[in-house]
Amino acid sequence: MIYHLEEVSKSYATRNGAVPSICGINFGVEEGEHLALLGPSGAGKTTLFRLLNATLRATAGSLTFAGETVEHMSGRELRAMRKRIGTIYQQHHLVPSLTTLENTLCGKLAKWSLLHTIRSTVQPTRQEVDEAMTALEMVGLADKYRARADELSGGQQQRLAIARVLMQDPDVILADEPMASLDPVLAESIASLLLSLAQDRKRTLIVTLHDVEMALRYFPRIIALREGRIAFDTTPDQVSRDVLEALYAANGTHPELAASEANRLPSINNTGATCEPSCAR
Repeated sequence: MIYHLEEVSKSYATRNGAVPSICGINFGVEEGEHLALLGPSGAGKTTLFRLLNATLRATAGSLTFAGETVEHMSGRELRAMRKRIGTIYQQHHLVPSLTTLENTLCGKLAKWSLLHTIRSTVQPTRQEVDEAMTALEMVGLADKYRARADELSGGQQQRLAIARVLMQDPDVILADEPMASLDPVLAESIASLLLSLAQDRKRTLIVTLHDVEMALRYFPRIIALREGRIAFDTTPDQVSRDVLEALYAANGTHPELAASEANRLPSINNTGATCEPSCAR
């Protein structure tokens, strides 16, 4: 098992005391598993995402990665963990003035020493260039290797961000709303690409999504968050329209925002999972 979370909670300190973001989260993820995280805005998806890529530490509970307890890891062990996790953010975090090839090579930075980084910035090795070109070919950007990142379209920049993660060669790919700013056709192509690349190397893939229909169509497991707790953890065939409407109901959120999210829900007639109560604030 690559991830195991037991009663994991995360709170943020404010002037008025601690404010919970997620509370009592329990689930595990097997190596090579593919799953989607759903939930309305403010449900705690981003906090959970940052716990999984070790850029946040839990306030309470236990999170293990590949059998090692994250809370007990030293700085060196945390860095080693992060090297095994490739993260794709909504904001691509590309270097606009660098070429597509150079941005792809940046995927190796976490594994390079300072001296190696300086040398490779000036003159990468033939092996490094070949690896980067292979990654670009896998995402359909090999012919753009000389183009600057700021000359690419939005869809091409997203694919470049994926190529950079492939260059890292991680065991786990975490993607935070990778299709959020793309049109439906591009979003479908990115979803298919991510799944294909994950299946090719038997990588674990965890994706946060607002597009419910896409999550149900592409991912064999769905975990939904509502106000900091797991609302349901099941397979797509067990997710009914009633369950989704309960997940995106206006309780605790702005009514107009909840309505806009509910309008995205697909037409589903099956029954199965139930939406569990949220955690008390």
